[in-house]
Amino acid sequence: MDNRKITGMIREKKKYIHEVKLLLKLYRKVNFHVSDRYEQIDESLYDTYRKNMEEIISSVLEVDSYMNIEKLEQSLIDINTSILLLNLMDSALERLRRYPDKGAVYAKLLELKYFDKNKYSCERISEKLDISRTTYFRYSKNAIQMYSTMLFGYAIPEVKEVLEKMKDLPLVAEKTSPYQ
Repeated sequence: MDNRKITGMIREKKKYIHEVKLLLKLYRKVNFHVSDRYEQIDESLYDTYRKNMEEIISSVLEVDSYMNIEKLEQSLIDINTSILLLNLMDSALERLRRYPDKGAVYAKLLELKYFDKNKYSCERISEKLDISRTTYFRYSKNAIQMYSTMLFGYAIPEVKEVLEKMKDLPLVAEKTSPYQ
């Protein structure tokens, strides 16, 4: 292997790790936004139609003429897309947790740093994991690298396969015949 190819591979690995760090930093915010958006839609639907979201979705199948089905459907698709991303990230974290060589410790570190609703300092995480500050930073780097492998190497390819199968399914608003 020549030096240019090795340099390219190193650059690609750094790019993936950078992308994973960005995703991890967004996790807590996206999780909050999805929950908040769902509650807003549910409250709005209840205020307008005196039905919660589950009841509305059931009635959409009967096509309520006063409801903007396309708008509701797009909102639900947006929420579902975000949930899919969060589930992918959760799945990669669980896969990391099962990894034999320090996987559980790496997963716990990432969970406390990025996934937990509470935001912990590196000192607090070190204390919870009973590791030194230096070990925390070393483990953090290793954890992100391993998590990157779990996310881009396993979780995302599995989802791509499912999405390929789903891409030809029509949306509710595209249906022309009544539901059965």
